[in-house]
Amino acid sequence: MLKTIIYFTNKKVRLAQYNLSKQSLKLVKDSSMVLDDPDDLLAINNFIQKQKITKTSIIGCLFRHQVSIRFFSFPSHENSEIDKMVQYEVAELLPLKPEETIVRYQLLKKRDNGYSDTLVVVTHKEEVTKLLDKFKDQAIGIESLSLSSLALMRCLENVLSKENADDAVLLVYIEDGIVEIIIARNKIIEFSRGFLIEDINSFSQVLISEIRHSMELFFNNTDDNKLKKIILGSPKEDLKHISEVLKQRFDVDIKEMKIEIADGIAALDSSEINMLSNDFVLKKSKQVLKKNISIGLILLFVNVLLLGGIFMVQLNSKQKYLEKLNKEIALLEPQAESVQNKLRKLEIVKQQLSSQMMTLDAITAIVDIVPVSTNLNMLSINEEAVLLIRGQAKTLQEVLDFVGSIEKSEYFINGHLNYSNRRKMKDRELIDFEIQAQIYYPKN
Repeated sequence: MLKTIIYFTNKKVRLAQYNLSKQSLKLVKDSSMVLDDPDDLLAINNFIQKQKITKTSIIGCLFRHQVSIRFFSFPSHENSEIDKMVQYEVAELLPLKPEETIVRYQLLKKRDNGYSDTLVVVTHKEEVTKLLDKFKDQAIGIESLSLSSLALMRCLENVLSKENADDAVLLVYIEDGIVEIIIARNKIIEFSRGFLIEDINSFSQVLISEIRHSMELFFNNTDDNKLKKIILGSPKEDLKHISEVLKQRFDVDIKEMKIEIADGIAALDSSEINMLSNDFVLKKSKQVLKKNISIGLILLFVNVLLLGGIFMVQLNSKQKYLEKLNKEIALLEPQAESVQNKLRKLEIVKQQLSSQMMTLDAITAIVDIVPVSTNLNMLSINEEAVLLIRGQAKTLQEVLDFVGSIEKSEYFINGHLNYSNRRKMKDRELIDFEIQAQIYYPKN
């Protein structure tokens, strides 16, 4: 992933491009230009054009002196409630109308007692507009506008990881007359202050006064006074003289470090504070959406053309293949018809054999179930597989039992008694009867 960082001081514009991966942050391009006039848009445009980064998204940065920052401890963990409390508090930070300000906040820590330590940032929209004007004539887009305090915290993470969690570390960052003081503990920023020192002759005196004032402000609001060290940081400036002066005034460990604020800006993720106004972000989102829709429509049209071409080629191939199959089928049709005729004949023979076997089974079943004292005179089966039985029995009950046995047989359905007549023969009576049933041929 490629990130391009551009930020402005009172003396220069700097561009740094980084290649980011999960494990590393590699600087691949670094260029800067001294500005005689920080508002010289022509010089800035010429510098950016020479870097050949047009049509790319960049990340800018607001320094601490360009914004107002406060630290609050709100009695809630709910984002919606914290948001309302932030809007209430920011009215006191800048004497401006809400529509003239940009308000952002970041939860630093959720405490067990239900309170949330929160960093609240407010800036005048004019500050952001002045910065965006420097890119107006360039074919580049501002992806986000970071905050220097958070970027410096990223640069301090390795140092803080080696310190006791309860010990505070004070960082003094200096670049082109811009000074920022932050105090951090346990990898959480707890204090931030920024200002400009333009008079070189009074630089050390003003810096010492501001450091002392910052320490007083911070430790007056805390229960402890465990300042572990003061770190002097700068990208390129020689800080030895300032370090010696501070050692004479403060009884803590003082260490010089090379700190690249661009490294910290590049290390920040998209969920960090973005100082671009909501209107600008919305406008940019609409532009991106419009561009994506246009690209999507073009890709859709190209895909339709490609799919249409592929479909026509496949259709032509299928038609040729179908013609070939039809020719082969025409050649095989007489053989297939002969085979089908033979199969039909075999099916007829099979059905006839099955019918005959079922008929024999039905007759055998009648023999098995006929009562012993019953005589059968006639047993006939017509073409519709209707069985007709005539005979004599000693009693009507025997006839009815016979009919019941036929109905229960798996070989017959619809069994019933057509008639029964009683007649005398010498010294006994006989029952003449006729029974009808349908032979059941189960379907295969």
